[in-house]
Amino acid sequence: MKKVILWSFALLALISTHVNAQTETTGEKPIKVGNQWQMPKDAILRSRAFAQKLQKSLNLDQSTTKKVFNAYMGNAKSVDEIRMGKGSEKEKKDAMAANQHAFDESLKTILSPEQFSKYLKSKT
Repeated sequence: MKKVILWSFALLALISTHVNAQTETTGEKPIKVGNQWQMPKDAILRSRAFAQKLQKSLNLDQSTTKKVFNAYMGNAKSVDEIRMGKGSEKEKKDAMAANQHAFDESLKTILSPEQFSKYLKSKT
């Protein structure tokens, strides 16, 4: 009987350490996006990846890359809200198209005309 109890505690300890290893504590608090919660670092990672992609493909300098990053960060919240929001798929698709157009217009003010035309060609 003592062996069964001992083995039960050992198994419980093993399972609890596995569960604790699965949790991630970054200190960041989730934010509400639409009707779901997301971690803020998701938008940061996506913005950084987008800015680095444009930096490589368009040969952007650091200042312009930072402006692209900031523009994408501002756009990421509205994209997440559209995706998580209520409404039909058609309404979401129309809202995403309008949002993409507004984002492209903001990039038009950041990038040179040559860089912007190259960006538009790379999107298709």
